[in-house]
Amino acid sequence: MKRYCAIFFFTLAAAGLVGAQTPWQYGRIENVSKAVNTRTKVWVVNTPINEDETSFTISVHFQDKILIGTYDLTPEESPPPEEWTTNYPVKIQLTGDWLYVRAPTGDVSLHVIRRKNAKLMAPLTIDEKKQLAQMDSPAESVVGFSESKPGISSSRPAESAPPPTPLPPTMGLVNVRSLPYLSEVFVDGNSMGYTPAKVSLPPGKHTFRVEKAGYKSWTKEITITIGSELTLDASLEKK
Repeated sequence: MKRYCAIFFFTLAAAGLVGAQTPWQYGRIENVSKAVNTRTKVWVVNTPINEDETSFTISVHFQDKILIGTYDLTPEESPPPEEWTTNYPVKIQLTGDWLYVRAPTGDVSLHVIRRKNAKLMAPLTIDEKKQLAQMDSPAESVVGFSESKPGISSSRPAESAPPPTPLPPTMGLVNVRSLPYLSEVFVDGNSMGYTPAKVSLPPGKHTFRVEKAGYKSWTKEITITIGSELTLDASLEKK
């Protein structure tokens, strides 16, 4: 009886380890492919009304493994960034069969369909690590991620932000943060990158707009003074 109990508890422990969340780690994009399938949505008087379904398959090189995952393009999801080509550096978190991939240019959550062995991944350079470190979020979670994909924990290890660059004597600084994370920032109609962002601007009135696919735009006009440092928290509503 004791033997069967031991086996039972060992099985439960092993199952817990399989589904455990791994810490954020470095990876590289191996390949990104797109597929469009046409399906019949409804029939109207013997005439099929077709609808195109777009899905993406993304392969990520991690240590000595290639993780292959997929996701369907929906109004709430965005296609993977064009910058995601072979060897593009990313941060990844693996939880069971879900893989979350982050980079300054975008983020996706994938359902892992295959894992295969590979040669050891080329280590990231100092500049590549610095680039990924700049994704430090004001919150300790990726907003909206736990809502859209079950089984993914929203917690992540804290990352230290790089020291702020001294302001020129004629400029002001604006820190832009958003919910959801990695939204695009426009100042006076010009793209300034993705949140969280630090934007240096000359004194005067400036119009900020924050956008992300599937959400309503957020706008605000503020006045910059010489040497000032302001923080904007943009909360976007779903369409």
